[in-house]
Amino acid sequence: MTDNDVVSQAAGAFQAAVEALAGVLPNGFRERGPGGALLTITGSQIPALNGITSIAPAPDKAEIGLLSEKAEAHVQGLPWSIRLRGEPGAEIVDLAAAHGLATLTSQPFMLLQLESGSVGLESGGAAASVRPLRDDEYETFAAVLGAAFGAPPAVITSLYTPLVLGQSFVRAYVAEVDGVPAAAGLAILTGRHVGLAGIGTLPEYRRRGLGRAVTEAVLRDAGAAGARTAYLHSSDEAVPLFEQVGFRTTEFWASFAA
Repeated sequence: MTDNDVVSQAAGAFQAAVEALAGVLPNGFRERGPGGALLTITGSQIPALNGITSIAPAPDKAEIGLLSEKAEAHVQGLPWSIRLRGEPGAEIVDLAAAHGLATLTSQPFMLLQLESGSVGLESGGAAASVRPLRDDEYETFAAVLGAAFGAPPAVITSLYTPLVLGQSFVRAYVAEVDGVPAAAGLAILTGRHVGLAGIGTLPEYRRRGLGRAVTEAVLRDAGAAGARTAYLHSSDEAVPLFEQVGFRTTEFWASFAA
């Protein structure tokens, strides 16, 4: 299997993870375009989880346009986005802008191969305990991530409800320092892939290795559950953290939002 195959499979796993999340929500919506692009509406206040995801090397303008029209009918005021692999052409840029999505950002897509038996990653030295959260601890998860990313907790609970956190393929984690929740993160397992999301630390607890501790706990558990590839979309600022754990940037994705 080539590196391109590995990256394409991870991209497909990300798309499948978003589709699975939409599928468990009472008011979730999901629909595939003729070329495989995916439209999902989760009802979340997180733009990346409402809208279109295309993993085609060259996104089809007609397909993206068709799904954008359908998205307009379903979002009903929710923030939404168009996410594409690679560099979008001028026609896609114009199409997104026509739908009010004029802000274009580029996100590193990072991968880490989890070899069999490699789940014993070295500790980052954090003086913290990391544990999975129960589904009824969703407010703890939301409080930590909200404070970590400067968002109201309601933005987090708009998707990560007890129903979602209770799914077998979803696992939320918290790192505690002297019993105080200080960092959190999320894992989504689809087949032999695990996606990491929302790795965040409270400002007053940063630079203590807590984000790394959460990341390593996710990878250990996912490897034990059979995952062999981990993937994530990172901010530019967080790339060094994930590189310390062994992730490498394989490509960049384009994201259009309002």
